Amino acid sequence: MDAALVGVNLVVKTIVPTIFPFSVICNLLISYDGIGLYSKILGPIICKPLKLSKSASFPIVASVLSGYPLGCKYCCDLYSLGYIDRKEFERLLNIASNASPMFLIGSIGAAMLGNIKLGFILLISNYLSPIIIGILTLKKASTYCNEKPLISDNKTANFGIALKNALEKGINTTLQIGAFVVIFSIIISIIKNNAYISIIFNNIETFFNIPKYSLYGLFVGSVEFTNGCKLITTLPLSLPFKLSIISFICSFSGLSVIAQISSFISEYNVSIAKYTFWKFIQGIISFIITFIISNILSITSPVSTLPNNNTFSFSIYLAIYLILLIPILFPLIISCIKKLHSF
Repeated sequence: MDAALVGVNLVVKTIVPTIFPFSVICNLLISYDGIGLYSKILGPIICKPLKLSKSASFPIVASVLSGYPLGCKYCCDLYSLGYIDRKEFERLLNIASNASPMFLIGSIGAAMLGNIKLGFILLISNYLSPIIIGILTLKKASTYCNEKPLISDNKTANFGIALKNALEKGINTTLQIGAFVVIFSIIISIIKNNAYISIIFNNIETFFNIPKYSLYGLFVGSVEFTNGCKLITTLPLSLPFKLSIISFICSFSGLSVIAQISSFISEYNVSIAKYTFWKFIQGIISFIITFIISNILSITSPVSTLPNNNTFSFSIYLAIYLILLIPILFPLIISCIKKLHSF
């Protein structure tokens, strides 16, 4: 019961304030052809080098700004709406897949490690690794496809109906993710309180002369990455190695996020084993990038450089919301101007 309450507390304080508003805004974007606007602006920049169709820029942007698992959610939406084909859908699932900047910079960098610069290092590696995955899977790309935009009447959608639908979908998505968080909070509690598991990992670490609790932390992180990252930050490891393990955990995402992804893609008969394999490769790439950057910058001990965490968090939230709101507000403003001219 305590573990379940911890999970509910995490849902109320973390999932609802981040996932729910982002999900509502993204659903509104789809209703008002935000996919088309993002395709025109960012499609040639983001998608052409990776041999993706321009419309694929929308879930990539959603993933970059909002993190797990919204990138996957909107990959599924694009596929179901017919914007992308199956091969591109399977590739895009691994490309539009990373932790959110709020978590990497705010939660890990500022709160757990006490230095937001470390959060930016994690951000760089977690953004570069899916791009590299996209390059590694180029052979699976059919062509730079779906150049012709779909004819849609989304622009004439009633705002009240669009908002109602966006709220319903946002609530369903948030409840689904929240349920996974509560269940895996209980699983993590069982693991942490199981003495036999701790003894097994202690013996393995002693036998291979590995720093104590490092394998245990990696194991916990592979189940649920928030708890794993928090545990790794407390270990007596060198900072570059500690940061690299955290980077691996965030890129791999853990079984909790993979289970959430599975719930979205199950109806499309996509192999979750293949997705997990590429997430593991993404984690290794992220580990290597972080380790190289950390050693080049000669990072030693974390020093707090963030005077006001609340102000910093609010600034990131505001910037992300503004970026997402632009494609919604722009057509509405243009429509109002046209109506004024007609008078």
